[in-house]
Parts: sequence; structure tokens; C-alpha cells
Amino acid sequence: MSYAAVSFVDLLLDQELLHALAEHEFTQPTAIQQQAIPPLLEGNDLLASAPTGTGKTLAFVLPALQHILDSPRRELGTPKVLILSPTRELARQTYDQVEQLVAHNHLKSCLIVGGVPFGMQKAMVAESIDVLIATPGRLLEIEEHMALDLSQVTVFVIDEADRMLDLGFIQAIHQTSDLLPLDRQTSMFSATLEGDKVQAFAHDLLSENAVRVAVEAPRHVAKKINQSVYQADNELHKEHLLKALLRLPEVKQAIVFVNSRKQVDTWLKVIRTLGIQCTGLHGDLRQSDRNQQIKDMRRGRTKVLVATDVMARGVDLPTLTHVINVHMPEKADSYVHRAGRTGRDGSAGSVWSIVDAIEWPNLGRIERYIGNTINRAIFPGFSPKKEEPSLLKKPKAKKPKASKADKAKAAKAKAKKLKKLKNKV
Repeated sequence: MSYAAVSFVDLLLDQELLHALAEHEFTQPTAIQQQAIPPLLEGNDLLASAPTGTGKTLAFVLPALQHILDSPRRELGTPKVLILSPTRELARQTYDQVEQLVAHNHLKSCLIVGGVPFGMQKAMVAESIDVLIATPGRLLEIEEHMALDLSQVTVFVIDEADRMLDLGFIQAIHQTSDLLPLDRQTSMFSATLEGDKVQAFAHDLLSENAVRVAVEAPRHVAKKINQSVYQADNELHKEHLLKALLRLPEVKQAIVFVNSRKQVDTWLKVIRTLGIQCTGLHGDLRQSDRNQQIKDMRRGRTKVLVATDVMARGVDLPTLTHVINVHMPEKADSYVHRAGRTGRDGSAGSVWSIVDAIEWPNLGRIERYIGNTINRAIFPGFSPKKEEPSLLKKPKAKKPKASKADKAKAAKAKAKKLKKLKNKV
């Protein structure tokens, strides 16, 4: 079954939703919206593959809101739509999108994430809710302590399913699913459908006749984003390079990506020696602190944010000019997600990666994934003293094992040679 739409009007959405879309200058559905919205409006379960930045939030939010408007409740009550997001930041952005779309109707939404006091959330869930957006862990905590009623949920959305698996939320989602009615619509959105785990996850939660749609994930970085690799001999060399790069006048605002909470703390100390306004963000921070740090970046109060991959997807920072990887991600697609934080809305941006010998194999995987060799750059005064790891002398290749026929032939030749020697003697 194929779907096509020229504008949101063609999707036969409610006038209140169309009005809200027009206010925010959403007129042309993206590819994932054109493919996902019609089957969801028809009530089908859906498995959708779409990378971040393709408009997938609207792809599941619009049908969910239309579902409520088509079957309004007779009295105030519990949520009809449940949307699960893997991180607080993504949940917050989904909530903000919902709030924009319900500005002209009576629908109420609620955000439940970690880092917010239970008392505050108890008051929120006690009120009438139409759309509940949550992270899996905190949702189950609320349900356990406050008996949150999910018995009226008829639309269940799992966003960033692959990220859910990476973060170990599979059991929490199954527990949540058990709290919902069997007669419901379930949709699952993932950046990739590759891998047995994602397929098994979808098989467990979606109906057998679920519709599948896919928008190919870009294996490349936007053309307007400049990419460079700076080779570092060791950790101290990496530190000198980072400091030199951050001093450049063209760096107006940057995210410095690392792979762990400990690395966030380490590099925060390094950057603060430059007198730069800098903060760190990782998954263990209180939600209020994380929200404030993102607000400070958007308002230009913070120049550098040191972060783990919790900031690699979905978060929009329009003024961000640079992404700097001081630790390369192990997954190649994470590099593309990180790079996508800069160069938003067609603007220019830069991705600089400081790579030592230990992380060079990760660089190789990334280059194979994006199909390009990233430009090698040298910062004046900080040239590497070692050869590029890929150019180091390679170990001698092992000789291929001889076949049985070759062994027999060699034995025959050896026997013939010995016979000649005996005759001579």
C-alpha cells in the first residue's frame, strides 16, 4: 500500500490541528510523515524506521491527537495516548511539540520524567490527562507508588526503539505494555530496523499485520558541515589540541562529546582552565539541571557543553557552530547523530574529531559507514610526532594453508628427490 500527500490538508486532519501546524509553518509533510500518518489514522499498528531530524515526532503525534479528537471522552479521566521516549530531553521535546498542537483545543498533555519531585508529578497525574509523555523508568515508578491508571490507553507509541534497547529499557517497556489494554494501537519508531533485537522487540509488541514503513537513514553528514580529524599522540596532546581549537574565534558555541560520565568531569576541568563558560551534561544529572543547561545553551549563556550521547539525538540548538569529539563513539551511526547537532536548518557547521591511536579503529568504522575519508588536519604548533596509525608497518601476512592436493604433490616431489640422492650415493 502506498501513500502520498502534497500538504497536511490532504491528510484530512482536524481544522484545529491544521491551524496549529500553519502557525508553526508546517505545511509540507516530510517523507516519514507521508508514509506513517495515513496507516496510523486508519488504526493500524506500525513499525517505522526514520532517522532523527526527519520529522518523525509529528508523524506519530498528529495521528494520536486526531484519534482523541475523533473519539472525545464524555468525562474527565485518564490518558488515551501514551508516548514513551528513551531520554528526558527527547520526552521534553515531544511534550513541547504536543503542546504546540493542542493550543487551539481542549486536550491536555502531561510529562513524566526522572529528576522531578514525586509530589509535583503526583499532582499532575491526578488531573485529567489526554496525552501522557514519559520515560519508561519513571513511568513505572509513578504507577507503582501512585497507582497511575493506564487502562484507557488506546494509542501506545514507542519512540527511538533502538535507543530503548541500547539503554536497557526492554523489560520496562514490556511491563508497561502489560498495564495497557489489549485492544489498542501500537506504533514503534526506530532510527534503524537492523538487528535481531529490534525485530524481536517489534514482534512481541506489534500485531502480525502491522504496517512497515522506512525512510533510509542518511549515512552521511550534511554537505554544509565541515569535517576534520586531528591526530593526537596521547591524552596530553589531545588536551592541547582541544584547548587550541576552543580558542579559535570561529567557535561561537560547541558541544564536546565524550563517552562516559567520568570523562565529562575530566574534560570540564580541562576546559574551565581556559576561563570559558562551560557545563557538563550526562544521564545522571537531575532533570531540572539538564533543562537549565539546555536553556542556557539556547540563550547563549554557555559557550561549551561537555556531554555524553544523551545529547546526540533530537535536541535542537540553533546557535551551535561546532561539534568536537574528544572521544570517538563506538557506533558509527552515533557519529552522524552527533554531527547533526550542528549545521541545523541548512546553516554551516563544523565537526572536529581528536583521535588517538586507541580510537583509530573507531574512525575507520565511521569512515566506512559514511562512505568517505574525513579530512586530516594539523593545527599549527601541535603536529603529531607519530605516524598515522593506518600507515604504520603492518604485520607480515600469514601464508595460506596448503590444500591436500598441494601437500600430496609436495610429498611426491620430496620422495622423488630423495630417490635421486640415494641413487647418487
